[in-house]
Amino acid sequence: MLCFRVLRNGEHLTTAGLPDFGVLHTILSWVRRPDDETSAIPEFTLHVGGSEGREYREHLTWCDANIRTGDVLTVEVREDLEADPPKERRRDPEAGLDDVSRLRLQKTRLEKLLAEVDAELRERGAA
Repeated sequence: MLCFRVLRNGEHLTTAGLPDFGVLHTILSWVRRPDDETSAIPEFTLHVGGSEGREYREHLTWCDANIRTGDVLTVEVREDLEADPPKERRRDPEAGLDDVSRLRLQKTRLEKLLAEVDAELRERGAA
């Protein structure tokens, strides 16, 4: 099994891997926006996750870690390791649905979003 062994400053964070079809990713993010708390303190995070299944419908998380300036991150790509179990598994709500059911679910989500937008517009006197 192909695995990502991830270390921070030489300390093991996780070993992520999938035995079958899927996606593995290791994402290092730095975010600083002018309009919120990240303006003063940027977000600096490491995410190790992926998805599995032929339709990639189950999303997995092995690690979400805060990173600091000066941290040394190592990602080893290995085939001789066993993966840690993911800390979180989240099934896609559309998994296994036929096309009509998937469209109905999307319609419900959009109707909810439109109701929220209408409420916000009314609050601002712009409705």
